[in-house]
Amino acid sequence: MLIGLVGKSCSGKNYVGTLLERMGFEVLDLDVLGHEGLCANADAIGSVFGNDVMTMEDGVLSVSRKALSRKVFDDPSLRKALEDILYPWMERRILEHEALRGGSVLVLNGALLHRAGIDRLCKAVIYVDAPYEVRLKRAFGRDGISEEAFQKREAAQEDVDFRDNAYRCPVFVVENGFGAEKRELNRQIVDICDRIGITDIKGNENHEEE
Repeated sequence: MLIGLVGKSCSGKNYVGTLLERMGFEVLDLDVLGHEGLCANADAIGSVFGNDVMTMEDGVLSVSRKALSRKVFDDPSLRKALEDILYPWMERRILEHEALRGGSVLVLNGALLHRAGIDRLCKAVIYVDAPYEVRLKRAFGRDGISEEAFQKREAAQEDVDFRDNAYRCPVFVVENGFGAEKRELNRQIVDICDRIGITDIKGNENHEEE
């Protein structure tokens, strides 16, 4: 069973992913999988984007993420060309990984879930939500960036919020605003798992007490 995990920048999505791991679920980071996809598809990417996006690492020809980002950032057609290479590969890898899991829950942690169409593979999506002001304050403290830079992140994640995009599976919201404690987040996660129909939660009886 595939469960999506999404949320905008500084919403606490990765922290919720850590809590899910502590509950016994495997969490697959789609950002990491995407980086692996660049390496696995280096030849195809090089043929489309040119040798200037390629680099040599430890004697192996690979893709320079920095050079590639510069090319696709402001050009939707180039971004689409990259997605057409990466997303089908990522989907195949996810389905292969799910098959090896033998039906147990696999959580897919990645903001690009909807953009890549991977939400259609999921039984449900857990959306970690926090107000803009809360996320902005976290970004100041964590990354030391300006509000202008944070707003650019927001623009790049316009297809993440379930209120603005039609996800192709049910969406369940974890509220992670100011004052949200681990115990409360655990309670919300356990409640969502129950609503989805997931019962094999490691240490379920202890989560309310943490």
